[in-house]
Amino acid sequence: MPSKNYSYDIPDHPIEYTKVDPRTIQFDPRAQRNLNKVRAQAIAEKLVPTALGTPILSRREDGLYAVDGMHRVYACQLILNAKTSTTEEVRAALEEITCEVHSGLSMANEASLFIIKNKESSKVGPNDEFRIGVLAGHPLFQDTNTVLEKHQLKVGSSSVNGVRGIKGILSVVMEHGPDILDLSLTTAEAAWGRTPDTWHSVTIGGIAAVISKHPDVVNPQELAQKLKRQGDPTSFRAKIQTIATNNNTRHDGTKGRLKAAHLAVASAWNANRRVNRIPVPNIFE
Repeated sequence: MPSKNYSYDIPDHPIEYTKVDPRTIQFDPRAQRNLNKVRAQAIAEKLVPTALGTPILSRREDGLYAVDGMHRVYACQLILNAKTSTTEEVRAALEEITCEVHSGLSMANEASLFIIKNKESSKVGPNDEFRIGVLAGHPLFQDTNTVLEKHQLKVGSSSVNGVRGIKGILSVVMEHGPDILDLSLTTAEAAWGRTPDTWHSVTIGGIAAVISKHPDVVNPQELAQKLKRQGDPTSFRAKIQTIATNNNTRHDGTKGRLKAAHLAVASAWNANRRVNRIPVPNIFE
């Protein structure tokens, strides 16, 4: 099990709630998602000042920067710069908006704050969260990124070098540690080569579970050969799906697919084996 603390820590720092002219607020996409101007324009066209909420800002040496609420702030800027057909009454109400202003944060702290504020929200995609987490210097994301870079893998790419399901890959690191992720990726590549489905997080999760739970029994090189005999990685993923849904007779979920992957990899290891067999989990318990 990994020993690192993968929590999001931000040092104590001054926070104030104050009125700010939204036209003075700047944006830095390195510490959050990229600005979607089309989305901001749509917000501006329907913006109700009393429902604006409280954007979160960071006070840097060269001014105020949006940490959360970037699209709402940009929508205000569009309105105040008369780039929408909004009424004068709405413009007047947005001359100053109430913001939560944090002082004394590094850019890495800003990125961590962004993730904390959006962690339970559907607004931030997992690929953006990963990118921002790496910038924040958060150990979970950095450790994961180090392993992915070692294997020349990229998050969000659909190529043969693209990782599919970064949340699942992060879960592998959280549960088993970066060394197991490294070994699991090596095993998958030895079994199937570099294909898009080789790096699917559910398959990698199953390999990681078997290697991590049975380190004194399972030899990764031999496991790779066993997996190769199961067919290509796409067929193996289909097998996992069949197991997870019990031949399409029940709904599956992330946990169910991971248990099914564990079962499929364990069964592959046990195939035609009299000694060094490992337990096969009952995924429907």
